[in-house]
Amino acid sequence: MTHSLNTFKSAFSGGSRTNRFRVTHAFPSVVTNIPAVEKGWFNISAASLPKADIGVMAVPYRGRMAYYAGDRQYSVWPIKIYDDNDGLLWKTFNRWKEALDGHITHKVINNQTDHFFLQTTWKIQQLNSNASVIEREIELIRCWPSEIGGINLDMGSSEFVTFDVTLTFDYIKIKEGL
Repeated sequence: MTHSLNTFKSAFSGGSRTNRFRVTHAFPSVVTNIPAVEKGWFNISAASLPKADIGVMAVPYRGRMAYYAGDRQYSVWPIKIYDDNDGLLWKTFNRWKEALDGHITHKVINNQTDHFFLQTTWKIQQLNSNASVIEREIELIRCWPSEIGGINLDMGSSEFVTFDVTLTFDYIKIKEGL
């Protein structure tokens, strides 16, 4: 078998693109009635598929270590958002954060019927190179914003306003059979 550029190109179908993704959100009901929230999506500048680590348990045995799989741990999920719609997205995330822990009252909005109503499910879909087929879909279960970044203001800049949000979640579901 000859290894040439033509062999590589004929076996390579174009690969995945980092800019072909879609994030579908679900905000809790306490922050609805905002157009950017109700349409089910908004413009995210950057995101990543979340990282999951499996810890290692080391057990000493006769002077050596035996290693076993430990507990699964998920990292937080950082996203960068374009703040379009007259700043409503930044306000929406802050309203959500206020529901989780009131800035002045230090109280959580309580709903006795649903213990997790302030935690929602978000979906990340990685699309093929034509953005027409979903290659991967991951659901983040029980998300909530643990950090909402500031907005940088700069008279010398002509860039769009973005802000960072860090979502914390309980676990992921990887959708099979797409």
